[in-house]
Amino acid sequence: MLSAFAENRGATNMDKKRAFLISAVFLSISIFLIMAYTDALQTELTKTFGPPVGVVVAKTSIPEYGIIRPEMLEVAPMFKNFLQTQTVSVALGDDIAAKKAINEVAGKAAYVPIYAGEQITLTKLVHQDGKPVLDRQVEKKMRAITVAVSPATGVGRLIRPGNRVDILGKVNYEINGAEQFEVKTFFQNILVLATGKNLQNSVPTKVTREVLSALEAQFEEQKRKDLYTTNVDSGTSRPDDNYTHMTLQLTPDDADKLLFLQSKIGDGGLYYTLRNSADSSVVSLETTILDQVLGPDSELGRSRVKFTPPPPLKPKYYDSVGDKIVPKF
Repeated sequence: MLSAFAENRGATNMDKKRAFLISAVFLSISIFLIMAYTDALQTELTKTFGPPVGVVVAKTSIPEYGIIRPEMLEVAPMFKNFLQTQTVSVALGDDIAAKKAINEVAGKAAYVPIYAGEQITLTKLVHQDGKPVLDRQVEKKMRAITVAVSPATGVGRLIRPGNRVDILGKVNYEINGAEQFEVKTFFQNILVLATGKNLQNSVPTKVTREVLSALEAQFEEQKRKDLYTTNVDSGTSRPDDNYTHMTLQLTPDDADKLLFLQSKIGDGGLYYTLRNSADSSVVSLETTILDQVLGPDSELGRSRVKFTPPPPLKPKYYDSVGDKIVPKF
């Protein structure tokens, strides 16, 4: 019986080995057929759409006027006939050329939004050479309008592009010959597009070696002056703001109203208050007049207090004088 059991066990092992070999042979044949099919398909696609090349595409979405960085880009294979005009392309498998192509694009700004997987073309990059690009930052159906500001009306010129402000002003007029003064908040949560020529989304401009050398020389000269003077404000790295105008984004109707206010009360009568970036609320605000500012505890308030007149005196009796009844007090 032991010999019969051994023979049966040996036969079972042989069957397993035979099944494994057959499976391996069929797997090899399947892989060969798949590779042959893909090679044939690749040849047919290459014949129809051209040879595959490497093209620089966006790895992640890039916003409008966003600065493009190397980690936002990658080189992906694509058939030649699918390449767009002015696409940055390289040969497949050339890692050095791929890295060079990515570095050529990195550092520039996107003129339009570029989505993940989209080809990077030179027509989508900003080539402004120092010229301002403002029109594409204005939202559709909105308008850009410029106003004059001073340190007193513009928060000490501390307003930055991208901040939001409220616009208020003082007006005076006559009612029945008496002059009235009021302070009113006209517009709320207004976007600042630019201060001077500094735009909200400034893009890097072309800077030559001569300009850099001049800036470095000026910086060194300032450092030498600082050794012998103590009137240099070194407590902040904030750039010097010498702008005298701000560009705001308003609806066409509000732009008309602001222009009317400018012509009526002048730029000196308009004031711009700075908002917290997280505060976008627009609430109803009452007009402020002098009575509200001074309040009742003031000479003006007391002069306008209306006292209740005393009740009329009652006569003690009535007397007849001729044909009339006259009260006696």
